[in-house]
Amino acid sequence: MRKAISQIQRIRRTLVLMATTSAALLSPFPAEAQQAHLSEGCGFQHVNPDHHNGATSLYTHCADTFILIRVDTALDSYHTCVGPWGSLRFFPSNQVKFAYYVPIQPRLITTSDGRQICSTTQPPV
Repeated sequence: MRKAISQIQRIRRTLVLMATTSAALLSPFPAEAQQAHLSEGCGFQHVNPDHHNGATSLYTHCADTFILIRVDTALDSYHTCVGPWGSLRFFPSNQVKFAYYVPIQPRLITTSDGRQICSTTQPPV
């Protein structure tokens, strides 16, 4: 019976070690993690315009990928691209109600030096 308990404890320790190691390997490097302002958080949020240069809301993307977001305004909806660790600010004139990730590949352009950037046109809503 003691051998079985001892083996279970060894297995648990091994699993905890594997989980901890995996989490450390999959976490962004500190330099990457600092690129998104921690006070802003990730995703969409309404913000105080006094602290965001007049912006009333923003969308912050916290990953090394390009994504497409849907922006819902008082008048209509549209898609826009957000680059790696990018942040979009929305001002009162934009009348943005909400913005969220959509699982559609954004249109990208490859620059002459090989970098990828968001295209000015994106798939329709």
